[in-house]
Amino acid sequence: MLKLENIVIKYKKKTVLSEVNLNAVPGEIIGLLGANGSGKSTLLSVIAGAKKTESGELSINNISFFEKPDEYRKYIGYVPQENPLIAELSCMDNLRIWSKLGKDEMLELISTPPLSILGVHEFWEKKVKDLSGGMKKRLSITATLITNPSILLMDEPFAALDMVAKHDILQYMSTFKAAGGTMIVASHDESVLDYCDRIYFIHDGHVSELDKSFDKSYIDLLRGN
Repeated sequence: MLKLENIVIKYKKKTVLSEVNLNAVPGEIIGLLGANGSGKSTLLSVIAGAKKTESGELSINNISFFEKPDEYRKYIGYVPQENPLIAELSCMDNLRIWSKLGKDEMLELISTPPLSILGVHEFWEKKVKDLSGGMKKRLSITATLITNPSILLMDEPFAALDMVAKHDILQYMSTFKAAGGTMIVASHDESVLDYCDRIYFIHDGHVSELDKSFDKSYIDLLRGN
């Protein structure tokens, strides 16, 4: 179980997130909603162990990030909004940066379920600079997943993607959940929220759980910010 207890984040003297409490269990997808700049990406960075907190406790299966950060991070896979890829390298070379697997082993891994759902094996020889936005997102997610994380964090994974790419990533989300994985997704895309078991709203530094029957027309207001 992932557990955040009374997490406080400050930037200079401003409190960005105040006393965040959130739990996530295996086989659960949690959605994060909030206007641009509300702190969604900040919260994901905190969970990933990439951003310093002022106070609070962050743990996975009772392993405290503050006591055993390296052990904690082994559980986490983080897909940021910007693709962390090297444009001049091929897809395969980008993947091998994240793993000690050889080329043949890597190709077999991405060519068989569940990673084959993302389709990177169909364009693995291409250089990143020649990929579409959807291909880059598929590759970015695959690069995160080859480390076999049990908790996957995704920041706006469907921004500017076509319907085919969205469908394949949503299909993988279902597969990841069915295998007992935990996923936390920041998104304004309604199709993503339909897959979520719980949804949290971030506003004025506070994080609160929404009833799943909330008026989704509110998402249009968030998109406008």
